[in-house]
Amino acid sequence: MSTKITKVQALYKLMHIFIKEQEISTDNPHILEELQCSKRTLERYLKELQELYSHIIAIKKSRKKVYKLIYISNIIEYFFKYSNDVSELLQMAREFDPNIFKNLEKNSLKKLINKDKSIFVFKNYTMDSLTNPQTKAFFNELKEYVKKQKTLNITYCFGKKKKEYKNVRAFRLIFSNNNWYIAIIKPSKKLELLQLNFITNIKESKKPLLLDSNEIQKYLEFLKRMQHALTLFGKTPKKAYIKATPNVAHYFKKDMKKLLPSQQFIKEDSDGSVIFSLEYTQELEILPLIQKWMPDLIILKPKKLQEAYLKKLQIAQENQIKYL
Repeated sequence: MSTKITKVQALYKLMHIFIKEQEISTDNPHILEELQCSKRTLERYLKELQELYSHIIAIKKSRKKVYKLIYISNIIEYFFKYSNDVSELLQMAREFDPNIFKNLEKNSLKKLINKDKSIFVFKNYTMDSLTNPQTKAFFNELKEYVKKQKTLNITYCFGKKKKEYKNVRAFRLIFSNNNWYIAIIKPSKKLELLQLNFITNIKESKKPLLLDSNEIQKYLEFLKRMQHALTLFGKTPKKAYIKATPNVAHYFKKDMKKLLPSQQFIKEDSDGSVIFSLEYTQELEILPLIQKWMPDLIILKPKKLQEAYLKKLQIAQENQIKYL
């Protein structure tokens, strides 16, 4: 006799199917058999998922209703692809918003989450920068503008500097450096990233910015290879050669996790130090990483990058002396 599938288990299975198949029909015989439920129950489950996640939409195909996944967040995709245990995902979601699963079966879900609550501690969340109500509202607006390929006028304030971006196209929302950014295409066809926390106003523009398929592909390729928000579009990367002293060399060896996508192991010297390279489109793209590991990362070349780094160290020393 087969064990009855609970509602939570059914919803989990449906999300897994969404990621694999992208869409689910309410009369799919294989799913009905797997979940051991009626068409009516399946539709109720799908409708509940649609209410929970804005990226699931209902569409009609002939006489049947189909639910389609139109957006997959990286974190959900990762866990359903590579993890056999969903508790880590649920725990992280609950730490951000304790009421996020309030519409699901409370007792079963609570047991699943509480079982592993003493294991996980999360210090970074993709939604951290959306706690400000205005920023969260802009985020939701921008999702629609990106989806509909809209052109916008954006007011951007960084410190005391105020800048107006006119007739820019909302291209992609990006999470980088623990912040959300909107990638915009300017009328000059240059791509730029704006941090959502510094946006003070968004207004739809009536002047369209049309892009052909080749241009779109060019932007997508850049976003795929960019290291983080400080990577400049349209700039040919330069290469820096860095030495990690024996104190930290272990973290820069060939088989260790890269700290930046462009990081390439070159060799390990006899004294135990490691030589590696980094690519950059501007000095700020890699200097914060080098400063983070100070004094154990040494810039070998180029000379211009060495000079920029030494200048920053000199300014830091001068500022510190003032308060001694």
